Amino acid sequence: MTAGRTTSSILSSPTPSRQRILLAALDMDGTVLEHESSWVAIHRAFGTTQSGEASLKLYSEGKIDYMEFMRRDISSWPKGVTKKEIERILSRYKIRAEAKPTIDELKKRGIKTALVTSGIDILAEDVSRDLGIDYSVANGLRFDKDGKVLSEGIGRVDPTRKDVAYLRLLSRIGIPKKRTIAVGDTIYDLRFLKSAAMGFMLAHTTRVDDPKIIHIEKLHDIFDHI
Repeated sequence: MTAGRTTSSILSSPTPSRQRILLAALDMDGTVLEHESSWVAIHRAFGTTQSGEASLKLYSEGKIDYMEFMRRDISSWPKGVTKKEIERILSRYKIRAEAKPTIDELKKRGIKTALVTSGIDILAEDVSRDLGIDYSVANGLRFDKDGKVLSEGIGRVDPTRKDVAYLRLLSRIGIPKKRTIAVGDTIYDLRFLKSAAMGFMLAHTTRVDDPKIIHIEKLHDIFDHI
């Protein structure tokens, strides 16, 4: 907890001006969760990290699009991988200590919450259920009738264009972007953060030279600004 902040100050009653925020959207991997990408976790479990890094390099250089990136990632895993194996690997997640109190305080203030992540929906749905998050948007895996992973994934959230998925969500639920905040932790989140009224970057991993981005040390530091 940040020096000088107490539990009572974090959970204090909101002032009227703070009620203008209707939704808080958060990235998942590295923001709500302590660990890195869920895709990386799967690569590590299967011993395919090098292949994943090669695909990431091509994607980052603009040589392949995100759907091809996903296809290469999935195709590098062992043949016959099942949904149960993926669920087992992703079940090892660790929620950031301040995430639950932060989500609870947002709900107390009448602010809806959402996960917007380029991670995998199996994990996003579990995390949303654990934390009581209202909405989640994530990429997906396809499975055959025997529960084995198919090579073509379901692309809903391009890492560098999370703003597209976010704005689509806001349109669906009827909340204007000017009444939202967004929280992330990497440069991939920049467009996402800048598409909200206020964008917060967890400074423990990334700092950017952009006046529109507010750097915070802990998730609950958002309450200093809303």
